[in-house]
Amino acid sequence: METRILRYFLMVAEELHFSRAAKKLNMSQPPLSQQIMKLEQELGVALFIRNKRRVSLTQAGQCLREHAGNILSMMESAKKEVRQTAMGKTGSFSLGYVGPAMDSFLPDLLGRLKSVSPDVQLRLKQMTTRQQLSDIRKGRLHAGVVRLFGQEPQDLEAFPVHRETYLLAVPAGHGLAGKSRVRIRDLADESMIFFPRQIQPELFDGWMKIFSKEGVVPEITQEAESYHTITALVSAGLGIAIVPESTAGIKRAGVITIPIQGKNPELLLHLCCPKGSRHPVLNNLLSLIPA
Repeated sequence: METRILRYFLMVAEELHFSRAAKKLNMSQPPLSQQIMKLEQELGVALFIRNKRRVSLTQAGQCLREHAGNILSMMESAKKEVRQTAMGKTGSFSLGYVGPAMDSFLPDLLGRLKSVSPDVQLRLKQMTTRQQLSDIRKGRLHAGVVRLFGQEPQDLEAFPVHRETYLLAVPAGHGLAGKSRVRIRDLADESMIFFPRQIQPELFDGWMKIFSKEGVVPEITQEAESYHTITALVSAGLGIAIVPESTAGIKRAGVITIPIQGKNPELLLHLCCPKGSRHPVLNNLLSLIPA
């Protein structure tokens, strides 16, 4: 049954008059009558009782009237949902991210995405860059906010979305707390809180090279995987730490942050996704990122 013929049938069922139904459908009566007869032949039942005085629905016609209305309604809903999905306004979208992204630009970006894609179900997961790249390749993530350390994967697309620097976090009352700026060499013999190398080996090695260049062997006395834990340990007086600017912006009592002099690693984040056809929600997300 074609939807066009179902619409013809419903108009006749509503008017119970072929001429009036044909007029509302902007067609002549004979083709309309032929289409209804064709539908009856296809179903093998009579849908209308016709005589010179009136037209009425048979029991089969009444049954089709109920189903036809539901069918057309469902089809309109499906069309609307398909269009909304194609525009990235509905559906689901899985996004991975590294911790500093949620401390910086990502909450605001997701809030703006919600305003343009209000019915999208976001599935967010904090993951390391390596985990995200693996899951994007395997189709488990639609996109991820990652740190690429200057090496963009050739099989994926990567869009720069955020850049910031690092600061030194020290306990209030520490000897370095009053300085307006510190040098790496000022950190010699200080108890340091650092992330484990296996979490971000490229970043860890980058900092070790900087320490080595300045003749400093860092005394790492505590390790923690998240910067929030690291700043909490600094607040407790267990050592000093190098933290992203955005993490330092989340004020914690008892912690002072100081700029670090010299050329140090940057925190550069990319939005990474498969090459080729992009998820509609990703297109909306990219449109919200400043050029």
